[in-house]
Order: sequence, then structure tokens, then C-alpha cells
Amino acid sequence: KLYDKKDGRFPHGTSQDYLNPVILVKLVQLGMAKDDILWEDLMERAESVAEINRTDHASACLRSSILLNLIDEKLKYRDPRAKEFAVKFQTIPFLPFLSKPAGFSLHWKGTDYEPETMFSAMDLFTTDHQDIVCLLKPILNENSHSFKGCGNISLAIKDFLGLLKKPTVNMVIDQLKEVAKSFDGITLYQENITNACYKYLHEALLQNGATKAIIVEELKSNSFILVENGYVDPTKVSFHLNFEAAPYLHQLSNKYRNSFRELFENVGVRHAFTVEDFALVLESVNQERGTKPLTEENFQLCRRIISEGIWGLIREKKQELCEKKYGEILLPDTRLALLPANSLCYNDCPWIKVKDTTVKYCHGDIPREVAVKLGAVPKRHKALERYASNICFTTLGTEFGQKEKLTGRIKSILNAYPSEKEMLKELLQNADDAKATEVCFVFDPRQHPSDRIFDEKWSPLQGPALCVFNNQPFTEDDIRGIQNLGKGTKEGNPGKTGQYGIGFNSVYHITDCPSFISGNDILCIFDPHARYAPGATSLSPGRMFRDLDTDFRTQFSDVLDLYLGDHFKLENCTMFRFPLRNGEMAKTSEISQVPCSDRMVQNLLDKLRTDGAELLMFLNHMEKISICEIEKTTGALNVLYSVTGKVTDGDRLKRKQFHASIIDSVTKKKQLSEIPMQQITYTMDTEDSEGNLTTWLICNRSGFSVMGKVSKSVVSAHKNEDITLFPRGGVAACIT
Repeated sequence: KLYDKKDGRFPHGTSQDYLNPVILVKLVQLGMAKDDILWEDLMERAESVAEINRTDHASACLRSSILLNLIDEKLKYRDPRAKEFAVKFQTIPFLPFLSKPAGFSLHWKGTDYEPETMFSAMDLFTTDHQDIVCLLKPILNENSHSFKGCGNISLAIKDFLGLLKKPTVNMVIDQLKEVAKSFDGITLYQENITNACYKYLHEALLQNGATKAIIVEELKSNSFILVENGYVDPTKVSFHLNFEAAPYLHQLSNKYRNSFRELFENVGVRHAFTVEDFALVLESVNQERGTKPLTEENFQLCRRIISEGIWGLIREKKQELCEKKYGEILLPDTRLALLPANSLCYNDCPWIKVKDTTVKYCHGDIPREVAVKLGAVPKRHKALERYASNICFTTLGTEFGQKEKLTGRIKSILNAYPSEKEMLKELLQNADDAKATEVCFVFDPRQHPSDRIFDEKWSPLQGPALCVFNNQPFTEDDIRGIQNLGKGTKEGNPGKTGQYGIGFNSVYHITDCPSFISGNDILCIFDPHARYAPGATSLSPGRMFRDLDTDFRTQFSDVLDLYLGDHFKLENCTMFRFPLRNGEMAKTSEISQVPCSDRMVQNLLDKLRTDGAELLMFLNHMEKISICEIEKTTGALNVLYSVTGKVTDGDRLKRKQFHASIIDSVTKKKQLSEIPMQQITYTMDTEDSEGNLTTWLICNRSGFSVMGKVSKSVVSAHKNEDITLFPRGGVAACIT
């Protein structure tokens, strides 16, 4: 079938003439071909295939198959002329191509040509590379000629015809782009093509640096990664994603992650998604929904993105960092709209009233801790906004607290006040400076309810505490003074700090979060760790709430009950509360790792009690001191000890004038030589709850009578405010 009869290439006749064996031998001797064919003749026959193919494709395929077999035979004898003709054969179109397989839904390159088209070897790829070029190049048909193929061909022929060539990297990249572009539902063919391209590119990337750069540059911004419902670009895929987030984000399948990890890492697939990635998904969903509510499917997607994706990344981060950085993240509200977290309120306490009718609430399926950490305002906090001061107004009460870097500074102050017993005397002195005439130290050992409190962070403060009552409200100067921590002796100047200054901080011996209520109208909380007070931050470690109305007292009744309003008249008075640092608090405290037990507080009060009437001797206004304890089960107030001091109206006036003169000298920063020498003498009758009656003769004096006897270094130090002590002394004698 290599030649037709009309070609006249075979002897014609009978056994009596040209077909006679003797004559045939003679013809061979004269040059007739036998058992072999010249390369030139084979090449001419290859060129004839195209001519036959015009009228008879089957015959063309048969001739192509015969030619290949003859070439194979010649190659077995290692004909030295083979290389000379190989290049020429590679350009002759005598090879059939493979038709599109049944069920192949993609654009098979062969469909671009007529079915009978013959190709040269240089235009074809073998089926070995079918999956990585079939959309770009025709594939050699090695089926039998009856199936319009050329039959199986050996490696030797493939090498001779240049059919062992591999596709280039750019060609495989184009194949991958093509399969991704023509996606129409996942089929086995599509998966095979995709896997083959990944395998080729992964191996190429590992072998050559220049090739790696080409692959990365071409693929990093292309949608070429096969996921469950299409192809996406590397920014939408990560190695780890433990929840369903399609069609926006995907996890790389295990088979790709295990087999081609380096390929996907280099083109930009990350280990995991970031908060920003998840936030962009929420924004995309919001844009797509327009003005319509979220569908159930999209709502569930958003819920997973927020509750599983974002929460998994911010769970351990600080509250203030999350609110500041992620407050604009969209959360679903109760009407299935997506709104910035910091514009929503979280309805965690149905009994609390929020009178602002414009408030929008976060959807209840979003966990409270997630929403709040992202910036949603708990309903309790929203209710607190009404009680912010007109001064330094913020979104949640007045920023209030000791504004210096506290935890380290307080530690050093505690070293200056090492005795807890002196702490109680500091509080006594502070109350006297505030012109209080009565002080009561109360130990409350109860664990109070935690239902109606600011939030769960406040809960540790509902336990046992030392409370200190005095019958004078705070002034604005007192409030300013108590927020400042002294840095050395200058800032300890009473003229700068009001009545409550550096000495107040000795209370941190027993507590991490002191607070007080003044005039039954102002609630102030100190929170150096910014851990307990609602909305406290490291920059403003505390909160102050004013104008505490019926709503406040109802909604946060478990907080207000801590200040013992059922036992003390709080109008025009002050009640301090120092919740004891328990074992759990001590573990994480930056102030002191020493917990304060009930017994320690009781011992402190016992030691104060032993001083008895002497506590009243040199105070300027104080007339009664009490020590009490709340009964743990009944809540009754038991008076353990009290002492009162009585002076005549005339002596009381002398004491006030004496104290006023001191305050005047301190406030005006008078030099030692300018401070007038004053001396008062008066008597005080004291009586305690144990029936002890005593009369004391007391003498107080301020200023120097002879300045010449005062050391010049002392005068200079006082002038430079290196010494801020005041020249004052007193003595007392028991006369009955």
C-alpha cells in the first residue's frame, strides 16, 4: 500500500517474463530495490500522503502507518544517513491527529481543524503530554489505521521525528489558564488536566531558578487554583481554613497541599487567612446584597466568618487593640443588615433600658464576646453613656483614673508605705483633711451577686472588701488630686494634690481596683490594669459616672449595693470600697502578687483598734472613728469598736483657724521665714465603746520661733521644694 499500481514501481507480467524468478534476480542486480527502500523514496512516499488524503483519509492513515514501520526497520540497522533525513521528515504533514474524546467538555484544540487534516511531527504532541497541551496543540493519533490513526510507534521513531519533545513552561501555563477559563463544572478530564499542569510546573519550579521566576510571575495574579466550585487566585486560598467560606475563601485541597506545596507557597498561597481577609469578605457580601437583607445562606456565611474566622485570630488579643484596629469590621444586626461593629449595641441584658431609639443591635447569633471585642458596645455600657461627666466627656463615662504609668509606679509607692496599718491611718488623715468629722472602717466578707453589674470583667470585684466611710463628699479638687501619683516629694505638696494624694495609693497593698461613691451621685473607679472597669484603658485607667439616677441604680443594682447604702446615709458623704486581692487576681497582678485574706484585714482593724483614743489626738476635724464588720449570712452591720472625741465650740474654732492658717501657708508656698509661728492648746474628752473615758490636754504648734536656729541647708531645700514637709508638731497629755 506504499505505492499504487499507477505509480509503476513494481514489475508487471507473468512467470514467463518479468515475474520469472531468474529475471527478478537480474533486475535486482541491475539496481531494482529489494527488502529495503531508500530514504529518498521514503520521504517521497511521506509527501504523497497528503495527496492521497485529499480523497481517501483511511488510505492516507494506512500509508502513514506503513511508512512508520519501514522507518522503524531502517532505524534498527543504525543507518548513518538517518539523522540527515530526520529533520526533513519532521516537517512533512503525514501524521493523523487525535479527535476529541467522548464526554470532553472543554475546547479540544483538534476541533479547530478538519477531521482529515494531516500534521507534521513538529506540530504534534504525543498522548504522553496530552493533559498539558491538548487545549493548545493537536495530539498524535496512535490508534490503528482503521480508527484513523497511524498505529503505535516506537520510541526510536518518536525520537527520529522529534516527538519526544516536552511542552515549554509557558505552554503549560497557557494550558492551565485555558482550562481555568473554560470551566463548566468539574469533570474527570478537567481534574486530570489541572493535576498534570500542577505536577509539571511544580517539578519545573524546583529545578530552575529562572523558570521559577517565570511561573510565579505568570500565576500569582491568575485564577488557576482548582477549588470545589471553580478556579480562584492565590489570595482566596490558604493551606488552612477550618470552616466553609466559599465562594469567597477556600482551603487548598489535601492532595495539592501534600504534593505541590512549594508551587502554591511560591505563587502566594498563605498558611492562613488574616482578619483583613475575612473583613473583605464581609464587605463583598455587603456590596452584593445592596439594600436587601442578608439571605439565610449569606447570613450563615457571615456568622462563620466572624465567629470562627475572625474570633480565632483575635481571641487572645487585647480589647483596646481589637476595638481600635477592627472596630469598622461589619457585623449583622437584628434586621440582617451589615454595619460597622462600633456602631452596634449588643443586647446582653434585656432588663436594661436604652432610651436612644436610634440604637441598632447586633444579631444575637454572633457571640457576645466576639462582637464586644470587635467594638460593639454592650447594652450595659450603652446605658452608662448617659452618666458621663460634662468635663472630658468620652463614649463611656469620663475617662478617670491615675493617669501616670501606674502598675510600676504604684509598686514603688508601696515600698514607701510598707505598713498596711499605716494605710488605714493615711485614709484617716485624708478624711480629716477633707474636713470629715466621722470615719467608719467596715469589713464586708460577703460575695455579692453578679447579675446586674457593668459586665463580666467586673465580677471578681464582687467579693470581700474593706469599706471606708466618711461624712464629707469629694470636691472637684479632691477628684483631681486623687488621680495623680506623686513623682518624688514635690508632687506630694498638699497645695498641688488636694486632700487625697500620694498617700491614698497605699490602699494598693490590699486591692487592685479601689473605688468610691461620693454624695451618692458620683461613682469613681481606679483600674491601673485597665482590667475591671468598663471601658478603662492603659491611657485612662479608670472611669467616673455622674448623676446616678433611678435607671442606673436599678440596672446596676449589684454594683451600687457594694457601697452599703442600706447601712450608711451616703448623701453628702463618701464611701470607699477596696475589694480584696484574691488568689486568682494576685496571679496576674502587676502591682502585688501577694493575695489579701479576710484574716489579714481583720488583723489590720484589730491593730488600728489598739490605738484607741490616740487616733483622734492630732486630727483637725475628726470626732468619731468606728470599726465595723458585716455579718456574712444576714448582712447585719456589727460595730466592733468606736471612739468619740469632744471639744468645746471655742476649741473647735481654734482648731479650724489653726488648720486654715497651715493651708494658707502651704497654698501660697510661703518660705519658712514667712510662715507665722502659731500655737494652740485645748482639751479633748474621749470615750470608746468599751467604756474608757479620758481627758487629754493637747498642744499644736506650727512655724519656727527662732529662724536663726534653722539650718541654712534646710531653708534652701525648702525654698527649692526639695523638701515639702511643713514645720508642725504637737504633744498630748492624759490629764484624767
